Amino acid sequence: MASDVAALALLLEPPPPGTTLNDKDASHICRRSASDLSYNDFYWQYMHNNWPVIITDVSNNWECRNWIRSGSATPDDKDDEANANINTAHTNINFDYLKSRIGDCLVPVADCNAKYFNSHAKIELRFYDFLARWRRSMLQKEHEQELNSNVIEKAMALNNLYLKDWHLAAQLPAYEFYSVPKYFASDWLNEQLVALKRDDYRFVYMGPRNSWTSYHADVFGSYSWSTNIVGRKKWLIMPPGEETKLADRLGNLPFKIDEELLAEQKVRFFTINQSANEAVFVPSGWFHQVWNETDTISVNHNWFNACNVPLVWRNLQTNMQAVRKEIADCSQMENFEAHCQTMLRASFGINYLDFIDLLEFIAARRLTALEHFTMGNKNSLLLFDRYTMNEYHLRYDLARLRQLLGHILEDETVRRSTSSELYNRCESLLQRLKQCPDMALPAEI
Repeated sequence: MASDVAALALLLEPPPPGTTLNDKDASHICRRSASDLSYNDFYWQYMHNNWPVIITDVSNNWECRNWIRSGSATPDDKDDEANANINTAHTNINFDYLKSRIGDCLVPVADCNAKYFNSHAKIELRFYDFLARWRRSMLQKEHEQELNSNVIEKAMALNNLYLKDWHLAAQLPAYEFYSVPKYFASDWLNEQLVALKRDDYRFVYMGPRNSWTSYHADVFGSYSWSTNIVGRKKWLIMPPGEETKLADRLGNLPFKIDEELLAEQKVRFFTINQSANEAVFVPSGWFHQVWNETDTISVNHNWFNACNVPLVWRNLQTNMQAVRKEIADCSQMENFEAHCQTMLRASFGINYLDFIDLLEFIAARRLTALEHFTMGNKNSLLLFDRYTMNEYHLRYDLARLRQLLGHILEDETVRRSTSSELYNRCESLLQRLKQCPDMALPAEI
């Protein structure tokens, strides 16, 4: 989304002493105000340590605040907000404004009362049809006090549709309804996908009270951030490895969880109660389930960068190993390696060549920006049309890329194809990066 706002610098500095998470910090999830949390502190305390945080006051100036009726409850006025979600005369959602700014396009909708394999069943609706159904569900809830509990449950079961994973920013690029908070601007994934006009990982979610997202960890092992525009969400979230306590004898994880199940299995977990104008940072590999406790709208991104790209690479390796094992009886077939890459992309979302494409893209942009710095010119690299990176940030990204490429060239699949495009591109990129001065790096997550 283009913007006339002056560029803001992402000021990254070498990690301060005490960057490693201590036992006290790892015992809870903090709430930090955007007014006193610096980019550098967020980068090292939370992203680098792969630890969640809730950041308040992140959407004060977003245009999509107009999606809320004027005079709606504030995040601190929780009782009034809950009441507003029962009576449509005072609902927080500004349906008329939404229709005035967004056309009647097709939108992806999940039926929270229908399971399809290990996710909710998906349908497509016209946006105005979804809004009309949402409005009708509010009318039904308005009369709850007049109905017995059985009728209430039946009415809710018929109207639990959740608009999810909607690429609204890509669909309407001229509509600047939000701006990416500075904390989440170092986003290699969407930086490439948006520039090349490919399917990105920027989403809008809209759902009624009691809609929910099933138990999962985020795609690729990425980070995610989720900012509530209106409404409240409840999260159950757990550190990496705790999910194994919930697996069945075949290694399958449950579709949904609750506190009782987690207590029975002695799972270490945290509960987050998220209000409007708050962003939840979800680190890599943290499994979670989320419920909308009121009618809710949120903006969400998945992304990775220098902090967690080693973990994304390890996930890619693990999934490649699973593919090779699954079709091991075909290992003598012609083009077996290419077939594995095709299957990897189908199951994981990207393959090795896609990953190298992204690394080459990120490296090229940072090398160019660094060259501008050394020549005394203005940094030409803009992230989300709004943010620039300082010299240390550019050098840190390039040093992490160099380190990662050393790991990639040791991979069995890459080494097996020493005469192939895959190996040659990795080796060529590594040699380019070796021309940059090396720097000391903190331990990987």
